Amino acid sequence: MEFKIGDDDDLNIVDSELINLLTEVYVGEGFTNQEDANKLFSPSEVRQRGFIFGARCQIEPKKLAGVVILVPPESKARRLAKNNEAEMHLLAVNQEFRNFGLGKKLVMETVNIARKKKYSKIVLWTQDSMIVAQALYESVGFSHIDTMGKNGRKFFVYNLQLRPNKRL
Repeated sequence: MEFKIGDDDDLNIVDSELINLLTEVYVGEGFTNQEDANKLFSPSEVRQRGFIFGARCQIEPKKLAGVVILVPPESKARRLAKNNEAEMHLLAVNQEFRNFGLGKKLVMETVNIARKKKYSKIVLWTQDSMIVAQALYESVGFSHIDTMGKNGRKFFVYNLQLRPNKRL
């Protein structure tokens, strides 16, 4: 299956489809409760985090297949990254489009853009129950560096040192 990968503008991602995808993945799969999602996934909250990248299936071009956000160092949404480090937030792939390598393509696009912007590192955190996501991050070179608790849940912290001229 082929996907068009691009930024928010290239793909014309509208608020409703962005929020629907995040809610479907995070709430629908039990990673976030609806009350938290209402705050975390409001369009203004999501868009102010940083650069949104997405994917549309070329067979069904109107359907948003996946998204991820690259949070730059100057964003107020940054939580763990330090100077000149970016964060990656809210990787989500619609269940219908899984097992086609889309999550990996979105992560790789995010990493390559971060390299072009000359960020020194990408930091992310993921719930301990997100086993598939952890395997994906490790497969592209992220290292598990810490474990933290937040709101009664356990999260694993990962990072990837960036080398500007090396592509994944």
